[in-house]
Amino acid sequence: MKINVETVSPVERKLTVEVPPERVARELDKAYVGVGRRAKLPGFRPGHIPRAVLERNFRSEVERDVAERLVNLTFVEAAAEKGIEPVATPNVSLDGPLVPGTTFKYSAKVEVRPAIAPRDYRGLAVTRTAPVVNDDAVGAELEKLRERFGSLQPLEGREVAAEGDWAVIDHAGTIDGKPFEGNEAQGVSVRAAQGKVEEGNIAQLIGKKVGDTVELDEPFAADHRNEQLRGKTAHMKMTLRGLRVRQLPALDDDFARMVGVEGLETLEALKGRIRGDLERREKRKSDGEFKDALIKAALARNDFEVPPSMVERTIDNMLESTVERFSRMGLDVAQLDLDVARLRADLREQALLQVRGSLLLDAVAEAEKIEIGAEDVQAELARLAEEAGVPLANLQQQMRSAEARSALHSRVREEKALSLLAEAASITAG
Repeated sequence: MKINVETVSPVERKLTVEVPPERVARELDKAYVGVGRRAKLPGFRPGHIPRAVLERNFRSEVERDVAERLVNLTFVEAAAEKGIEPVATPNVSLDGPLVPGTTFKYSAKVEVRPAIAPRDYRGLAVTRTAPVVNDDAVGAELEKLRERFGSLQPLEGREVAAEGDWAVIDHAGTIDGKPFEGNEAQGVSVRAAQGKVEEGNIAQLIGKKVGDTVELDEPFAADHRNEQLRGKTAHMKMTLRGLRVRQLPALDDDFARMVGVEGLETLEALKGRIRGDLERREKRKSDGEFKDALIKAALARNDFEVPPSMVERTIDNMLESTVERFSRMGLDVAQLDLDVARLRADLREQALLQVRGSLLLDAVAEAEKIEIGAEDVQAELARLAEEAGVPLANLQQQMRSAEARSALHSRVREEKALSLLAEAASITAG
């Protein structure tokens, strides 16, 4: 087999492969044997149909299948022989149809990882902000909890809406004088407050009395999830049916028990749990920002091309994670009418940074001869299990596939490369 390799770009190779006639003949022989066993032709028993008859009836089908099989087999062999590791499915072009007794020739363009010789990755100047959790942050989280456990009660002694009141309304709307999907509802709770209508704030209700009706025009965004409403303006009529006040529970031990977390019986214990959770969250945020700063600083000193397929695959993974998150929240993604093309465009820069960072860290690990042992992988599994609050055995079960183990191995290797960058960096406190 004759193989020629051409460098199209730092991330693309073109392989030209010539398969000798004798190998073509062997594959054709095997194909016709298989067809002969399956074929049913009048006057012949399966497995006893002459080759000439099979060729007359199945030639185009067999030659097409053999061409495809030869490409699949020989491309893998050719890439391995030339030390090429594709990162995506090759783009194959046949030099012509397969012809018995002649050389079968095709070319394949394939993306590869760039060859990176990392430089100047020691002594990176970066800023690290220490995580800070103060009493105000703890108090803000407590208030969020109070809001969650609060309830709307009828407002007594007043029928005129003041700013900040909760209001119960009936509403109906039209576009160009005609009703639209979801235009009408009763007993909807909104705020009599300044702000966006789509966020539930109706400033026009301020100063209105129970029973009054207000009218307003509500423009819909050009990228609204409902395609029929995009760029349209709805005329809305709202009737104020009642006023409500949000009653919040007192901050005491009873409230701590109301939250329902096992082991939290006092307000002080609840505050301690909140502070601990905030400290862990802020540490993760600080660590993440520090790692991003290290990677960006290293990338600023190392420029290289990236295989487009790796970026697209990363975007795919990001979208899958988003869909899974929505599903866990009980949202049906099919009903959200997401603009996938826009989402992909919004994620592209982040995905590109992620891929470039991963490639550079891998190159650093290679240059520094960083090795990963079974104990390193096990330690990372234990850390992930503790962080997620799941049994280690469950996580180990999820990581049984070769693909999952390989991804975990790469992650641990990248983390070690990052630790090397951090140890050698010039760090300023932020």
